[in-house]
Amino acid sequence: MKKTVLEGKQWILELLLQSPIKSLITGNIYKDKRPSGSTKEDIVINSISMDGSFLQDGVFNVNCYVPMQSVSMNGITQDMPNNNRMLEISKAVYPIFENIFRPQFNLTVVNHNTFEEEDEKANYINFRINLKAYN
Repeated sequence: MKKTVLEGKQWILELLLQSPIKSLITGNIYKDKRPSGSTKEDIVINSISMDGSFLQDGVFNVNCYVPMQSVSMNGITQDMPNNNRMLEISKAVYPIFENIFRPQFNLTVVNHNTFEEEDEKANYINFRINLKAYN
C-alpha cells in the first residue's frame, strides 16, 4: 500500500521524539506549522512531495527555529542571529536524520541552510530530508 506525506511526517516526528533533542530546545516539535508568535526554539516538520513510484520518493523539511538575540552595536540595539544556539541545535539534529534505515522507510539529509524569519524575529536551520518509503 502506498504511503502518504502524513505518514512520512509522522516517521520524522517519531525520530525526533526518540532523540534527546526535545530536552535541548526551549520550545516544542510540531508538524506543519509553528504556533503564532512563538518566541521559543521550535522544530517544525513539513512536506514538499511524495511520489507514487514503487520505491516512493519523498521530500520533507525540518525547520529548527532559534529566536534572535538583542545585541548592542555602536550604541544601537538590534536583533542578530543567535549563531551559537543554531550551531548547537543543528549539531544535535543532523545525526538524527543521517543514514536512517527502517523496515518501512529510509531517509537522509539532502542539504541544509539557514534562513531569517524577520516578522517572527527568528532564524531557522532548514534540513531538507529525502525519504524513501517501501510498499
